[in-house]
Amino acid sequence: MMFAKILLKILMVSAWLSLAFGTSQGNEIKQSQEQIQSQWNMIKRREVQNQDTMNSNVMLHRATCSTILQNNASSKSEMYHINPQGISSSWFQVYCNMTSNNGTTVIGHDSESTTLVKGCENPGSYKRKIKYDIPLEQIFAIIKESSICEQYIKYECYHSRLLEKPFGWWVSRQGSQMNYWGGAAVNSGKCACAGMTDSCAGGKECNCDKNDGTWREDSGYLTDKNTLPVTELRFGDTGHPDVGEEGYHTLGKLRCWG
Repeated sequence: MMFAKILLKILMVSAWLSLAFGTSQGNEIKQSQEQIQSQWNMIKRREVQNQDTMNSNVMLHRATCSTILQNNASSKSEMYHINPQGISSSWFQVYCNMTSNNGTTVIGHDSESTTLVKGCENPGSYKRKIKYDIPLEQIFAIIKESSICEQYIKYECYHSRLLEKPFGWWVSRQGSQMNYWGGAAVNSGKCACAGMTDSCAGGKECNCDKNDGTWREDSGYLTDKNTLPVTELRFGDTGHPDVGEEGYHTLGKLRCWG
């Protein structure tokens, strides 16, 4: 950049000399001007090429929100274009929470609100398919690039069983019925209260499996990257109005980082 400024000054001086010295010497000065101008144009082209290369390299390293924050520590929490595969033709937008876990990729869906389950008695007869803000193919790419992913899941129950029989379950991205709940070990057939603290109501595998007239809850984080995100929720045991059977489900956003 300093060399470019010097060349610009030389061009200005050359123009003055051309006027000061006559035709013959002026022609020689003009040739020198043209050579300097050519060098100046070449420098400007290289500057543009270098800037394009820098911008391209930054964009290609936008695999996840974590990598964006690694490249620019002052990045704010907002929507960003990312490309987990590193292919410029497959950019898509996600929300990045730059104040959490060194940059968290957050993916929302249409079933985040607490939702009533009632009037569905048979196991899994209540069905709620989850529609995410971006396609599953893109979500899978983010999960592959990330070290950790999690999704919060909760079932609040009144006279409504969960994993007993089972009456309720969640469905993986592969379409498989999963036999454990948030906070418990993968494929354990348990909820967090049995798998972590051994404190489930009535000594059951889940609080809701106590199946009594007290509002109870089973909740926790699902963290298995091989099966996330949740694609469907299924519940039952809410079909007897004489005892007031009902429940509420809540499913959080998918969050990935690292």
